[in-house]
Parts: sequence; structure tokens; C-alpha cells
Amino acid sequence: MEQPPPLTPEELNELSANQYSYLGQPQTVKVFGILHLIFGGFGVLASLWSLYVIIIGNPFLKLAGASPEVQLQTQLEAKMLTYTVVSTAIYIAVTALIIIAGVQLLKGRKNALKWSNTYAWTSIVSKIINAVATLVFVIPITREVMSQTAPGAGAAMGSMEGIMISSMLGTVIVSCVYPILTLIFLNRPNVKTWFESQGK
Repeated sequence: MEQPPPLTPEELNELSANQYSYLGQPQTVKVFGILHLIFGGFGVLASLWSLYVIIIGNPFLKLAGASPEVQLQTQLEAKMLTYTVVSTAIYIAVTALIIIAGVQLLKGRKNALKWSNTYAWTSIVSKIINAVATLVFVIPITREVMSQTAPGAGAAMGSMEGIMISSMLGTVIVSCVYPILTLIFLNRPNVKTWFESQGK
């Protein structure tokens, strides 16, 4: 008796996904829904703090007195106000997306995957934009303010720029881990098939 041809890996994945769609909601959906809301909560707190600093001012600088370091920081914050406002607005938008995605995931809505993917890609792109803005905007302003405040601090500025660039790159890499994991785990065949099987 002639045997049927072996299934391709793609066909096996499709079969597995169809089988999983009848087993109920994948645990991945609930886990990432909870994580989305946790990170969204941190985002709300950070956004409120940024808005407070923009509107009222940094309370820690006011408490620190009028030392040269405080004056330098005050000048930096004043010069980078536009950057701070734009970055805060983008951060608020990303926070809103992750909260909406988290709620949709916990409700098991069909469009939850779309919301989650939108959050993940927006988050990654915003972090790349922030890194570029740091290189072309924040670092030159820091160099300018320091040269005006301490003209002989050339070596210190070079060292500080190196630290800022390293810190920025490290922050971008670490902060992109979660949205990348979101894209990987929530777009697995069985999870996508489950979302497609939802009626709303």
C-alpha cells in the first residue's frame, strides 16, 4: 500500500496550530496581558513624573541648593526642554498602547494581537529614535553647556560623552528585550490561530 508523502514543517506547524485552537486560550496570552499592564503601570508613573518636571520643575534640584553642579543641571534641563516634551509625548503614546493591548489580551479579544504588535513595534522604533536624538541633540547640548560653564573641562566632557553613549546603547538593548519577546511569543502559529478563531 502506497504511503502518503511526509508532511512539510509548515504543514506540521499548521496542523499543530489548528489543534491548539480547540484547547482554549494559550497561557501566553494571559501572561503577556498581565505583564503588559504591569509595565503599563510603571509607564504611567514615569509619565506623570516627567509631566510634573516639565510643568513644575525638578523638586530635587530645588532642594539641592545653588551649587555649580545644580546650576549646570538646571541649564541642561532648560536647553533640552523641547527634547523632553517630545520624548515624554512619545512615551505616553507607547504607554497607552501597552495598556490597551494588555486589556485586550486579558479579555481575549481578536484584535488583541494587532494592538500588542502595534505596541511592540512602536516601542522598538521609539527607542531607536530616542537613541538617535541622544547622539545628535542631547550630547551636543551637554557639550555646549559644559564648555560654557567650565571652559577647561575638555577631558571630562570626552569621558562623559563616552559614558552617555555606552549608557544609551545599553538602555536601548535592554529596553527592547520585552517588546521583542512580545513579538516572538504572541505571534507563534498556535497563538495566532487562537486569536483568529475568536469571534470578536
